Amino acid sequence: MHDPAGEALSALARPGMGTENAGPALRVLARMLRPRTVVEVGAGSSTLHLLLGLRDARSEAAEDRRIVRGEVSADERASVLHPRSVLDDYAPRLLVVDDLSVPGTSAHQVREAACSLGLDDMLTFIDRDFFDLADHELDAWGQLDFVWLDAGTQADDAGFLTSLWPRVAPGGTVVLHEPFLATTVETHTEHGSGRTACRVVPTPLLQELRRQAAVPDGAFDVLALGEPHKHRQTGLLLLRKRGRWELDRGVPFPEELKALGETDSAEAPRLGSAPARAADDTADAAGGILAVLADDTRRTVYSAVVLRADTTQGIAERLGMAPGRCAKSLAALEQAGLVAYAEKLWSPVNEVWRHAAPRRPRPRPQASIPSKQGKRRAFLEGLVPLFALERRYPEAEVNDILREVHPDVAALRRYLVEERLLMRADGQYWRP
Repeated sequence: MHDPAGEALSALARPGMGTENAGPALRVLARMLRPRTVVEVGAGSSTLHLLLGLRDARSEAAEDRRIVRGEVSADERASVLHPRSVLDDYAPRLLVVDDLSVPGTSAHQVREAACSLGLDDMLTFIDRDFFDLADHELDAWGQLDFVWLDAGTQADDAGFLTSLWPRVAPGGTVVLHEPFLATTVETHTEHGSGRTACRVVPTPLLQELRRQAAVPDGAFDVLALGEPHKHRQTGLLLLRKRGRWELDRGVPFPEELKALGETDSAEAPRLGSAPARAADDTADAAGGILAVLADDTRRTVYSAVVLRADTTQGIAERLGMAPGRCAKSLAALEQAGLVAYAEKLWSPVNEVWRHAAPRRPRPRPQASIPSKQGKRRAFLEGLVPLFALERRYPEAEVNDILREVHPDVAALRRYLVEERLLMRADGQYWRP
């Protein structure tokens, strides 16, 4: 059977690009999420998959509208549909940014392929370097429901996220290619250090995003999907921005089951080593807050919100600041839980400070320092959380901290520096 879409995809596919599974997954996500505004950075066969998914979603949305309006009889389907789905026509669009500068890709063929399949009405191709786009050009896209990033390096991906994440709508999804990479990693054993070549590990970006998502009431979810049969161009990383309606209700799991009419005897599953955070737990969220407020612009915007709830435009005018720059700061503050947006006004969230009281871990005093290198290394790694990141300690303060663990503070200092768990210069110590 003649399959124009299949033929077009075959013509665009490049085995070395590694999207043979990612492309169809994007098509399914487009159908499932029904995004209205989609952005892709880095054109290729995935562009066609996204367009095909949006075409399918558009067709299904039109049929669902007819069902909800009673124009088509399908009671079982009608029972699962949200009435809100018929309020507006579903008219998705895909904005693709690619300056066509990378040789060996199929980016230059995308527009022609889309036209041949009659999908070009949903496609806007922006033949530019992403980082040349000004804030007002990005703002003109409106809120983004779905973003696919498949271009550049880890540093580029970090830059894409910095620019686009504040513009992602609550409930929106960002997908990145290749959350794992093959590299040479150093290992530590009881017999010393060794090197293991070509181990597939999480990328630095994935590790950083997992750390950020792990804080209490994190602003987004992280899911990394790998392809175990590959060592490069492997897998997908999905980030989903949580909406305000997804905040922790603070009700114990059994009570919520009871409220739903289910059994109240079931225990909450424990998937991690630490117990789930209780509703009144004063977990340490100071690190995330300090990281956000380290920026002068964000501090200024936060101060303005604390002094008076206002709109983005109103805050920008009071501060004499560009609205786009103000919106970016507000998005970062919202992600940290410092401000909230309701009824078109930004207001401070005072509750977040209740979770920001830092608590320094206190390990049990150690009778002796392990003599074997491997066991000593593990022991020393347990001391690292005693020291805050990005802070320099005088030697006297380091001694006071280590004295709670063992009286031979000079030996502990020396071992920590030798293992590069602490750095030392000019009489000061810091955690790298």
